[in-house]
Amino acid sequence: MKTVTLFRHAKSGDKDNPNIDDFDRPLNDRGLKAAPKMGAALRDRGVRPDLILCSPSVRTRQTLKLAAAAAWDNPPEERFEKKIYEASERTLLKLLRESPGHADHVMLVGHNPGLQDLAVTLAQPGSAERHALKEKLPTAAIVSFNFDADAWSDLEPGTGRVRLFITPNTLPSSGLGNTVPPHGQGQE
Repeated sequence: MKTVTLFRHAKSGDKDNPNIDDFDRPLNDRGLKAAPKMGAALRDRGVRPDLILCSPSVRTRQTLKLAAAAAWDNPPEERFEKKIYEASERTLLKLLRESPGHADHVMLVGHNPGLQDLAVTLAQPGSAERHALKEKLPTAAIVSFNFDADAWSDLEPGTGRVRLFITPNTLPSSGLGNTVPPHGQGQE
């Protein structure tokens, strides 16, 4: 069995600032609060990937650093992959299919629209989770899938069973809450 966890970066700022390149945009106050909250939620649910593949942008690095500090005493292996930045769903799926054999659980930390498109592609057709993912994958959202696959190259669209789908808005201040948000609920 293989597990894929997708983690969209937390809310960033300076989107309309012409003096800051998109790649260099940092998290805003909301994002700085959400990232560790999501890390605590990962810890509470026992989610621990073997390998984390992260976009090297400032906002994804900050999200991972803050979440990892709250999630794991000894963080998993991390790799920063430039191709994740502005990647399409097709590129992200190819990256997953090329994951090393020693890892049974890979987390991707990245950006929309590619991450949301990948989540929809991986989810089983007709599932409530797939429908919710089509609606929105909010900032700092985490969605995790299980696959009946022995090798990463066997990963196929529409075969992922959603085991977890959480957003900052679905978690109370303690970090515990629903695993699938109500239809349409989330934050930007």
